[in-house]
Amino acid sequence: MNWKRRALSILAAPVLAAGLGSCGFDPVGDAPLDPPAIYQDWWAKTEACSGLSGDFNRITWSVIEGSSFSCSSGQCAGHWSEDHHIYLAGDWAMDEMVVRHEMLHELIGRPGHPAPPFGQGCPLTWETWNSGAGQLEIGRAATFPPKAID
Repeated sequence: MNWKRRALSILAAPVLAAGLGSCGFDPVGDAPLDPPAIYQDWWAKTEACSGLSGDFNRITWSVIEGSSFSCSSGQCAGHWSEDHHIYLAGDWAMDEMVVRHEMLHELIGRPGHPAPPFGQGCPLTWETWNSGAGQLEIGRAATFPPKAID
């Protein structure tokens, strides 16, 4: 009987860890966002630069008023969560780099910024964004970016 309990605990650990990993992000004041049509174009560009494909329609979008919101890394312009939910600060909701950064998280299916595809392949970080080299459109809605894009 002891081996059954041990086997169950070994099998349950990853499930529990995955559940806890998605806990803790509950932004204040978020509102549903109907993604603008340009997001479909940005999704296609993000799939192309990453070599990955995914289902744009499974993403739930929310916007939080202002230039940033609290997240695990401090103040963020955007945040992706494992339940296919993307949160955007309102001032950055039409910023190609911020939106595509979160889309790239959806495509790789995890947090963190491995290079590639972040930086190498897809220049979708504050440090690597370059509209000339990446042939990416830039449209900065806010002038001072928060420290993080989660």
